Amino acid sequence: MFLLVFAALGLAILAGLLMLRRRVRSRHEQPIALVGAAVIAGGFAVMVWGFGVFAGGLDVRETCELTHHTTYDQAWRDRTGADGTSYFPLANACNEHISLVPAWVNPTIVVLAVFAFGALALALFRIAYAIFHRKELVSS
Repeated sequence: MFLLVFAALGLAILAGLLMLRRRVRSRHEQPIALVGAAVIAGGFAVMVWGFGVFAGGLDVRETCELTHHTTYDQAWRDRTGADGTSYFPLANACNEHISLVPAWVNPTIVVLAVFAFGALALALFRIAYAIFHRKELVSS
């Protein structure tokens, strides 16, 4: 899954470089580019979230014991809520010392989601601005 995230990131960087090479020539193309950036960032946020959700594997007890060579503490998981049932922030742990969700997952989801919503809001602002000024020019 980690390799899939890096492959998608490489493709997105390539797409971004091609967009820069083409250059956004007019103000009418800027909202389209911003929506494209929002879709790419949102897609990455979903991919990283999926990576975090499935970080424990199908059987958490086996993952803890066989992969991480540590004990599985069900009582601690029930007390703290680190049992993998929350949608965000992602928390799935074997015990109080070993977390199955990598530390970079939750901050990456937040940054990508903020970027996606910011790009989408800016695109909507630019569209509204263009519509408002077009009406002002037509009425004059």
